[in-house]
Amino acid sequence: MKKSMKRKDLRHNRIYYLKWIWNEYRPHWRMVLLLLFMTFLSTIIAVMFPMVLKHIIDSLVTGLNNYQAGKITLDAALSERNRMLLMLLAMGLGPFFSGIYTNFRARMNVAFELYYREKFFAEILKKGHRFFLKFRTGDLATRLTEDIRTNPPGLSWLCCSGIFRAVNSASIIFFCVASMGLLHWKLALLACVPLPIMLYIFIRLETSFGESFKDVQEGMSEGNDFLEASYSGIKIITSFNARKPQQQLFDKLLEKRINQEIKVDRLWGMFMVFFEFLNYVGEIMVLVFGGIMVIRGTLTLGTYYAFFSYLGMIIYPLMDIPMMLVTLTQACVSIDRLEDLQKADGVAQQPEVDGTAEIASIDDLCFENVSFKHTLVENSEPQEVEKTADSGAVSPDGDAANDKEPFAFKDLNFAIRKGEKVAVVGQIGSGKTTLLNLVSGMMQPDSGTVKVNGVPLTEIRRQSFRDRIGYIQQEPVIFSESIRTNIDFWRNKSDELIQACARIAQFDREVMAFPGGFTEPVGQRGVTLSGGQRQRLSIARALVGQPQLLLMDDITASLDAANEKKLWADLDREYGAITCLIVTHRMATAMMADRIMVLKDGRIEATGSHDELMQSCETYRHLAHA
Repeated sequence: MKKSMKRKDLRHNRIYYLKWIWNEYRPHWRMVLLLLFMTFLSTIIAVMFPMVLKHIIDSLVTGLNNYQAGKITLDAALSERNRMLLMLLAMGLGPFFSGIYTNFRARMNVAFELYYREKFFAEILKKGHRFFLKFRTGDLATRLTEDIRTNPPGLSWLCCSGIFRAVNSASIIFFCVASMGLLHWKLALLACVPLPIMLYIFIRLETSFGESFKDVQEGMSEGNDFLEASYSGIKIITSFNARKPQQQLFDKLLEKRINQEIKVDRLWGMFMVFFEFLNYVGEIMVLVFGGIMVIRGTLTLGTYYAFFSYLGMIIYPLMDIPMMLVTLTQACVSIDRLEDLQKADGVAQQPEVDGTAEIASIDDLCFENVSFKHTLVENSEPQEVEKTADSGAVSPDGDAANDKEPFAFKDLNFAIRKGEKVAVVGQIGSGKTTLLNLVSGMMQPDSGTVKVNGVPLTEIRRQSFRDRIGYIQQEPVIFSESIRTNIDFWRNKSDELIQACARIAQFDREVMAFPGGFTEPVGQRGVTLSGGQRQRLSIARALVGQPQLLLMDDITASLDAANEKKLWADLDREYGAITCLIVTHRMATAMMADRIMVLKDGRIEATGSHDELMQSCETYRHLAHA
C-alpha cells in the first residue's frame, strides 16, 4: 500500500506529552494522589529493610562477642536474639504491603485503559463521513487496542505502572544512594561510576527507539487493515480465485512487520546488554573493595551487608528508569496517533453541531440554498472513493477513475410536508444517497440551511431529531447478534412491536423458519442471511423506532412487485402520517410516490408526477426506458 512520506520524529517536545498526560490525570486526581502516597510509603518500607537488617546483624554479632567475652549473661544474649527475631517477623509485613500496592497499581492500569477506550471511541462516533475515508477499520482498531493497552508499552500502562514505577524507582535510587553515602561515601562513589555511562548510551539510542516504535505501530495498523479487508471480501477473493495473491501480499506485510519488530528488539537488546554489563561492573567493584574493608576491620559485617543490599535494590529500579523513558517514547507515538483521531475533522469538514431546541414532531422539512461538495481527504485510498460512488463521491457519470472535480450539490431548494411521500431518482452518482445523508444530519452542508419545522437542523438537539427518523440503507449493516437484537438495535422495544415490524417488512415468516426464530444468531456481518433478508431486517429495524420521517435508500429492490405493494399498504395502515423520502431506481416505486424529484449534475432538474415528468423531463424519460 503506497503512502505519502511520513515523519519519523515526534511532533512535539517531551514537555508537551508530559502536560498531555497531566491533563488526563485531572479527572482521576484522587486516585493519582493515593497512588503517589502508596508509592512513597512503599519506597520508605523498602529502604528501611537494609538498615534494619544492618542493625539486626550488628546486634547479633555484638551480642555474641560480648557473651564470648563474658560481658553479658546467656539470658541477656538470648533476650537480644529474641528481640531481633521479632523485628525480622515484623519486617514480613513489608512484602505484604508491596503486594497490595502492586495489585492496586495493576487495577488502575485497567481503569485507565477503560477510560481511554471509552473516550476515544466516543470521539470516533462523533466523526463525519470523511473521517472514515481517511481511517480504515483495522487502523482504528489498532489505535484503540495496541496504542492503549495495559501492557508495556501501552499508554494505559505508562500512565499508571510506567510513571509510578519510575517514581518509586527514582525514590529508591535516591534514598539508597543517600544511605550508601552515609554508610561509606567512598564505596558509594565507586558503585555509582557506571551510572553516567548508562545515561549516555540511552541518550544515543533514544532517537532510534522513537523511529522504530512508530514503524511498529504503523505496521500493526497496516496489517490489521489488510486482514479486515480480506475477511470482509472473502467471498470475492474466493470467487475470483485470488487467494494466492492475497497470501503473497500478507507474507510481504508479515516480513516487513518482522523486520520492524527485530529492529526494536535489537535496539532494546543492545541497551540491556550494555546496561547489565555496567551494572555488574559496579557490583563487582563493591564486592571486591567492600570485602577487603571487612577483612581489614574498617567496615562492619552489618554495614557491608546493608551496603550490598542497597546496591542490589537499585539494580531493577535502574532498569525501570530507562524502561519508563523508552515507553514514554512509545507512548508519545501513541498520543500522536490518538490525537489524529481528535483532530481529523478539523479542516476536512465542519464538526457536527448539537443544538438545544427540542421538537415534538417533524411537520415539514426544507432545504434552502443548500450546497455540498465531496472532498477527497488525505490518505484516502482509491477503492474507498469508489465505494462511495452511489453517494456522489465521484463524477455524475459514475467514473471514479478520471480526473474530474468531485461531485457537488449546488443551491438545492425543496420542501417536504408531513405525510408526503417523495421519490428521488437520478443517474448513478447523481447524489441520491448524499441527499439522504444531508437530510439525516450525518453530513452537513457547506452552505445553506436544512430546516425542520422552520428551525435550522444545527439548532435542534441531535437526539431529539434522530429519535424521530428511520434510515434504511442500501447496504444494511448487520451485527453479529441475534435477529431480535439486530431489529431492536438495543432500544429495549417489546417483542410484540418487533414481531409486528418484521411482519410489515415481510420478514416474519423467514425468521420463524430459523431454528431459533427471533433469537437465531446471524453470524459475522449477517452471513447466515441472504441479501434480501438483510434488507428486510433493515426495514424492520427502522420501523421499530416508530419514525415520523422514513429515509429509504433503494430498499425495494429486495421485494417483488406484489410484496412491495403490500409493504406500502401496511405502512399506510400502521404509519398513516409517516413522511417518506425514497431513493429508488425502480420506476414502479417512484410512481407510487406523491411526487418525484429528478437529480442531475448536483441540482434538482425537475419535480412532478410520473406523467408530468414523462412529458417535460428528458432525464426522467431516459431513466424510465432504461
